[in-house]
Amino acid sequence: MIPLYEETAQLDFAAKQFGTGNRGLIYNKFADVWDECGHKAVRTNKSTFINKFAEDSGSTDAQKLLDSYVERRHYLFWKLNAKIIRARTMWRFVSGLGAAHVLETGFVWHPILGVPYIPASSIKGALRAYLTAWYGEQSDKLLCAQELFGDTDEHGMGRLIIFDALPSRLPKLELDIMNPHYGPYYSDPKNNAPGDYYSPVPINFLTVAPEQQFEFCLAPNQTLGTKKDLDKGTELLQETLSIMGCGAKTAVGYGVFHDFQDISADVFDQLIVQEEEAKLAVLSPFDRNLEELRLATQKGVAKEQLKNMTIDLFQGLNQLTEEQQKKAAQVLKTVWVTIGEWEGKLSKKQVIKVRTIKEILGEE
Repeated sequence: MIPLYEETAQLDFAAKQFGTGNRGLIYNKFADVWDECGHKAVRTNKSTFINKFAEDSGSTDAQKLLDSYVERRHYLFWKLNAKIIRARTMWRFVSGLGAAHVLETGFVWHPILGVPYIPASSIKGALRAYLTAWYGEQSDKLLCAQELFGDTDEHGMGRLIIFDALPSRLPKLELDIMNPHYGPYYSDPKNNAPGDYYSPVPINFLTVAPEQQFEFCLAPNQTLGTKKDLDKGTELLQETLSIMGCGAKTAVGYGVFHDFQDISADVFDQLIVQEEEAKLAVLSPFDRNLEELRLATQKGVAKEQLKNMTIDLFQGLNQLTEEQQKKAAQVLKTVWVTIGEWEGKLSKKQVIKVRTIKEILGEE
């Protein structure tokens, strides 16, 4: 009897595609690698099972879920004045090899999204290790690590908040192999010598392919952190990922990143526009017109364009209620003061317009 739940019969393990299922859940809980008796995992079944994840690029629904999650994270990062850094894997990336798994090699999947990711704790550990282990026990580097990431003795909470790193798009996965030659020696070194006469035992494992983009984020602690700390952390993140790397097997080139891009400004500008559009959508046509004029003034739109935007509003003053006239007059005054059309040398038409607005506001 195969040691899987009866419901797994609905999953087509023979197919390359897993449909809309959580691939991390399938990998960790429903590994279809057992022999007919269900007592032993078969090596050929293991490689076949792992290779399915390399051949399956993920579903459209999984990408939508990832996009939605990343969008909500971006809103949080905006409010925290964070830095969003994108980087690509220079070579393969793997994490979680030592996790207990029937395949002998684990893999880190996001528990909700079912995509490969880098836990915040791993990133923080890599940054701290780069400052301490890579540079040695230099007092200034150790102090920097304690200040930025905290400790249990003197500094307590750190000045930076580290977030999980997620792929920008569903990443491509690849099958990799390690080929230990001295299995008996590793398992029982007291009774076995490390001889070349042992047969190698290939072990397959899953990796993230080269040139896959991940999104990293750092934010200042809202009570302790400063912009200087954030800039220092961003620089440290790029150094760590490009020199030492992150994850497993970094000593042989895995987990190194390159092509770093700070996308914070672009993301936050887009969120500002979305928030403005959302506010405008619930306003009445009159209030929306006023708000659009205010925003255009704040953004420094060209003088002639602003003047043109005020024409219809001024000409329609007589059709408004007294309360609406006062609101419109205040906005018109703000615009004309901004573009230098409120006082000084003005055209005859503009002088009449200014006088009308002053009368509405009770300034005459």
